[in-house]
Amino acid sequence: MNTCSDTDAMTQAAPYPAVLASLVERTRYKEGWRFTLENLDRGQRSTGLTLVILRQGPDSYHPDRNLPVNHYFIVPAASYNLRSWQRWLFDRIRDVESHEAAEFFQICDSPGSEYAVRPYAPLHGPGNDPYLIAELAADEERRTSFRGELNPDSP
Repeated sequence: MNTCSDTDAMTQAAPYPAVLASLVERTRYKEGWRFTLENLDRGQRSTGLTLVILRQGPDSYHPDRNLPVNHYFIVPAASYNLRSWQRWLFDRIRDVESHEAAEFFQICDSPGSEYAVRPYAPLHGPGNDPYLIAELAADEERRTSFRGELNPDSP
């Protein structure tokens, strides 16, 4: 029986997903979106083959600004067929769309009010899945970046 300690690294192996790479090269979605596969350091001691979805568009907190954002998705160590990789890729696009919808969605405290809450704003901080729709969270959690830094710009 193999046992691992907290200091051991998790490892996985699979053949390079050439089918996925071909799909990523040929994917078209919205203007300002780009798709790449990269071997990179995603932070928090996580490295490896990653689907990067670059979304360029309005900043949800400052819509007058255009903001490029990379969304990172670990590529599973799997030997999927074309249909399965295609669906996996499509589901990652839906994850990004859901994340963006959760950031943009606001409820004003009264009609015409400037004050609004973002009840589903994603949790970006370390240890959080930013694609999970969280209903209850402290404001500080919502404004913490994946690097653990508090963003004073976000409401």
